[in-house]
Amino acid sequence: MTAIRAAEPYDLSRLMAFDSFPGDRIVEIVDRRMLVAEVDGVIAGYVAWQTGGCIGKDYVNKLVVDPDYRRHGIAQSLIAALHSVLDGRIFISTGADNVAAVGLLTLTNWQPAGKIMGLRPADEAEIFYYRDL
Repeated sequence: MTAIRAAEPYDLSRLMAFDSFPGDRIVEIVDRRMLVAEVDGVIAGYVAWQTGGCIGKDYVNKLVVDPDYRRHGIAQSLIAALHSVLDGRIFISTGADNVAAVGLLTLTNWQPAGKIMGLRPADEAEIFYYRDL
């Protein structure tokens, strides 16, 4: 069973074991801008956001699932839990070549908001989506 809760500082070492994004997550944890998904007591993924991070709207800047737990609904559960911590219009983005992420965002009712070229290497577009909570 998957349980979603606010991240705590003691979760950091487990998150960093599967997180491929650069940087440290402690600020997001301390600022209460991260939710984690637990499966049988093991952290299987997380979602983090920036308050006002996209044209003044909240922006989901990280959605990460441990490779061992992918394709088990963890990301969908994390997205569904966003309504408990955010409201109004929120944004998220992914690379156009990330077929799994584009599929997930479509499946979970995010709407295309546009794309920006030049943010990613090799001329891959960054596609932005929005959702009203």
